[in-house]
Amino acid sequence: MKAVISGTLSTWSASRVMAPLARANIKDAQKLMAHLENEPLSTRELAHFYEHYQKSNRSVRDRMLENPFLFIKVQNERIQSEQAKEIHDGPEGKWFKDIKMVYAVLGRLLKTVSHVHYPKSDPFKKQTLKAWVNKVENQAAKLKKEIEP
Repeated sequence: MKAVISGTLSTWSASRVMAPLARANIKDAQKLMAHLENEPLSTRELAHFYEHYQKSNRSVRDRMLENPFLFIKVQNERIQSEQAKEIHDGPEGKWFKDIKMVYAVLGRLLKTVSHVHYPKSDPFKKQTLKAWVNKVENQAAKLKKEIEP
């Protein structure tokens, strides 16, 4: 509460980051608050920190809590580097990235098709599955037609 009153912490950060963190792990919340008193983070930075914290294992969390400001700085540099690469690669780079993702998704679908399409499958579900495969084939045919001379 002192941090909110002193302006070190926004009410949003207090209610959406610090309170849930304190309920889950009071020591981590205290550690983070001690850092924020010396080097405050913006609400957006703190939200990003907490989002990453929630997805991380204990060792990563400990490193994050050692220096939250450094964590944010590294994350920002990584984002800027990715954005610079996207600009450098241009629309062609984005297109190739997208087509590689389509390829990967199709690979995952192939690996799991036996879980959704089997001899005793619901006929309606079989029909729906085939309809979607046909839609994908049609889109692929349109794409192929666009890139062929």
